[in-house]
Amino acid sequence: MNVLEVEGRTVDDATKKALAELGIKDTSKVKIEVVDEGKSGIFGFGVSRQAKIRIYFNENDMDTVNSAKEIFLNILKRMGIEVEIKDVKEGSNRIYMELESDQSGLIIGKQGKTLEALQFLLNLIVSNKTGSEKKIILDIESYREKREKALRRLSKDIAHKVIRTGKPCTLEPMNPFERRLIHLTLQNDSRVSTKSEGEGIYRKVKVSPSNSR
Repeated sequence: MNVLEVEGRTVDDATKKALAELGIKDTSKVKIEVVDEGKSGIFGFGVSRQAKIRIYFNENDMDTVNSAKEIFLNILKRMGIEVEIKDVKEGSNRIYMELESDQSGLIIGKQGKTLEALQFLLNLIVSNKTGSEKKIILDIESYREKREKALRRLSKDIAHKVIRTGKPCTLEPMNPFERRLIHLTLQNDSRVSTKSEGEGIYRKVKVSPSNSR
C-alpha cells in the first residue's frame, strides 16, 4: 500500500484534495485515516491549525483504472468515434466505466454486440498490460439495465408461448451473462425448463415445456 499525507482547512477539504491529487472519485478504493482534525481560529475566523489526513491506496489499482481509460479512448479514437468516460467505479473484482457519446448507437451495435466486443478487447489488453484480474464493465446510456429488463420480458413472453403451444423455443445466441439471466428469470416457473445449447459465441438458450424434459 502507498501512503499520501494531505492537509486542508478541514478533514473534508483535505480528503477532496487527496482524491483530486490521486485522480479518483470513489473512496471505496482507498483507506482514509484522520491524523489531525485541525483547529479553527477564534469565533470561527482564520485557521490556527490545518486538518491532516493520511490516505492509503494501491498503486496497481490506480494503474489499472488509468490504463483502462487510456486504452479505451485510444481504441475509440482509432475507430473515429468520440466518447467521454463519464464515471468510473471500482469494486473489489470489477471496474465499471460509464460512457457518454453522441454516437452511442455505433458503440452499442446491434443487440449490444459492438459494446460486448469492445469490452472483451479492453479486458484482454488491460489484463495483458497490468496483470489485473478485475473485469471491466462498459455501459452507455444505461444500456445494460435496459437490456436486462428487455431480456426478462422476453423470457416471460417466450415461456408463455411455449406453455401455450407445447413446443420448445430456441432464443438467439447470447453471451454468458444474458443466458444466465434467462435461466434465473424462469428457474421458478415449474411449467418450463431451460437449457443452454451450442458452442462458444453461438451458444443459445432453449426453453421447453416441463413435460418434455
